[in-house]
Amino acid sequence: MDSRHFAQARRGATLHLVPDAGKESAGKESAGVDETPGSRSFKRYPLWRVLGLNGLTVAHYLVGCGAILIAYRSYPILGWPIGLAYFVFAVVQLYVLTPLVVCPGCVYRTVRGGRCASGLNLISARLCSPSPGAMGFEERSHGVICESSLCLWSLVLPVPLALPGLALSFSWLALALMVAVAVLTVIRLAVVVRRATCPHCLARRWCPVVRAGQSA
Repeated sequence: MDSRHFAQARRGATLHLVPDAGKESAGKESAGVDETPGSRSFKRYPLWRVLGLNGLTVAHYLVGCGAILIAYRSYPILGWPIGLAYFVFAVVQLYVLTPLVVCPGCVYRTVRGGRCASGLNLISARLCSPSPGAMGFEERSHGVICESSLCLWSLVLPVPLALPGLALSFSWLALALMVAVAVLTVIRLAVVVRRATCPHCLARRWCPVVRAGQSA
């Protein structure tokens, strides 16, 4: 990837990774191949990866919702509103807010036939037009209530939400589900994100989340 791409990214411009026809590198870049040794970029993530990531995500949300409901099993008037509110928040922030705020400025909205690791660029294409700049994409990790923070909160919120219910009426099953939420969060952040999704993403070289992980 040449220096022009980095300059465009830093200026907030939407980055087009499909070169003009006739250039020698067109075949490689349009196929989503990265020249970095041991790394391969996916212009179109394999369907099984997309389905697997979304399946893991929805399972995570369901386990978290279940942990809350069971923790408040003796107080359903509290458990059901809290559990359902959490589940709605988690689903909406990922499958509605992200496609509307982050995806319009992502490179996967500009690559013909592209499909990102989560497939959210396909949802975004149905909800809104591409952004002329990458402002939402680059700023998604800025601030406490930015999209990256909301995504992280959706993974860990079941634990603090279920704790009061667990204190009121202890349940081994609720505790086991809370531990499962913590384990799933660690697996997602330490294994899935670092090894299965981000290393193959076309936007990883200027992604603020990847940069934060590299500097940590």
